[in-house]
Formats: sequence, structure tokens, C-alpha cells
Amino acid sequence: MTSGSLTRRGFTLVELLISMIVTAIIGAALVRMVLSQARFMDQQEAWREARSVSRGGINRLLSDLRAVEAGVAAGTGGLRVAAAGGQDFTVRVPYAFGVLCGIAANVYTVSLLPVDSTMFAQAGYTGFALRNKAGVYTYHASNVLTVTGTAALCLNGVYDSIHTVPTLNGSPAGKVANLTRTAGSILPAPDRGSIVYLYRDIRYEFKASTVIPGRTGLWRTRVTGGTTEELAAPFDATARVNFYNLDAMPAQAAVPPLQNVRGLELRLNGMSERTPAGSTAPKTANMTTSVFFENRPD
Repeated sequence: MTSGSLTRRGFTLVELLISMIVTAIIGAALVRMVLSQARFMDQQEAWREARSVSRGGINRLLSDLRAVEAGVAAGTGGLRVAAAGGQDFTVRVPYAFGVLCGIAANVYTVSLLPVDSTMFAQAGYTGFALRNKAGVYTYHASNVLTVTGTAALCLNGVYDSIHTVPTLNGSPAGKVANLTRTAGSILPAPDRGSIVYLYRDIRYEFKASTVIPGRTGLWRTRVTGGTTEELAAPFDATARVNFYNLDAMPAQAAVPPLQNVRGLELRLNGMSERTPAGSTAPKTANMTTSVFFENRPD
């Protein structure tokens, strides 16, 4: 008697069930891994958004605040106004320096050093500051800036002529400008050759954002002319500045006498625009840095 070998075809039901279970386990693990990676990337993107908000605010602040003058007596200094809470302050921001050439009534002719033409042409000119023999700046409101000044007043001396800086390889050149003082002549008259700078009053505020409703933004306003721009958003409600008082450390939250402020501690705590997956609130990136007024007598 002969017997043929039994040929096996297909799978048994048990084998099929086992393979489906194994596939389901592997598939579930892969799904969990993909979801975990997606959640991780979402969290990282939220952190990047929060940090970029802080960086976006700090660049403009540092550019403006470094050139601000530190005061020496009441009524002097570049910090004009600072509200309690550290979320609203106004500074005089210098943007062009030069020397005084001459005076005709209430018009002051100055020779300005080269300055970036785009920055110089921006609106918002508030006035000018003159440095006296004691090294103290006095501020003068001026509603007229004439960029084609009376050059003859700078060249009327044999030995003390004041020349403008010429252009070099396409760089900006110096210029002569006339500054009309709103309140009349300065008494006593300042000396020829006195240091002068032009300034804009700039107000910074942490207040409600229009770009991201319901959140806080950093605003910059040119007080003269009223041009307002939102620099960055959103910030955490704790974003603010603290004040470095004269000969005191660390920075303090309370506003000291304005002429004693020597710098600001910037707490630019940025936030992400949205709440990432797996979190209950937007991410917050705490950033604290300091800027000191470099135009100072002490």
C-alpha cells in the first residue's frame, strides 16, 4: 500500500489570529511612536515660537536704549517717564550727533557727523540736546529741523572752522542742519563747538496686542507724530522692565528718581501663539537681560 504526502495549503485559523494580534501590537506601537514624535515636535515648535518673541523684542530695545543719556540732576537724563509696574516708559533716543557752529536768534546751526540716511530720514524728530562746560546736557524742544543748514556759520573762523565729514567710498557724509528752538533763544548762549545731538521721544509699552487678540504685545511709539508699531507678541503678563539705580544692585522693581537710573533690566518673557498638543497652556520662554545707558558722565 502506498501513501501520498499530504500537501498543506493556506493558514489555519489559529495562525491567522496570531498574525493579526502581532500585527496589531506592532501597529499600535508604531502609532504611539509617531504620535509621540509629533507631540515632541509640536512642543519644540512652541518653545521656538516663544523664544523668537523674546528675541524680536530685544533687538529694537537694545538699539534704542544703549545711546540713552544717564542724568546727573533732576530734569536731566534720557529716561523721561516711567510708570509703576515697569510696563510703560518713555526715553529720549539720540540718533545724530554733531557740534554747534553758530546761532542766529533761536536758530542753531550744527555740523552733524555721518549717520545712516534711512534712520535720519524717519519721522519723529522731537528736539536737540546741548552739552555745557560741566558735561550736562540740556534738552530743547524743536519743531523745525532744516537739513540744509547755514554752512557759512561753520566756516567763518580762520582757525576754528568746523568742517563736515566727507563721504568715503560711498559711506554717508556729514551735513549741516539748522535747528529752530520752539521756546526762543537759549540764555546764556551756548559756546561754539558744544556737543549736540538730535533725539526722538520713544515710548515703550506692554499692552493688549492687536495681532493676537487677548494677548500682550510690545509696542513702540514715536511720541512726536504719534506713529505706533507693535514690535512683537505675545508676551507673558510678567514681561516688564526693572531699574538699575545709581550705585545700587540688583535692579529694582520700584521706579527710582529718573535722573538716577543707569540702565534697565529687561524681562522679555515670550509665549507661543498656541497651546501645543499635550499641554494645558502656551509655552513661556523666560528671558532676562540688561542694558546700561552708555552716554553717561560717571
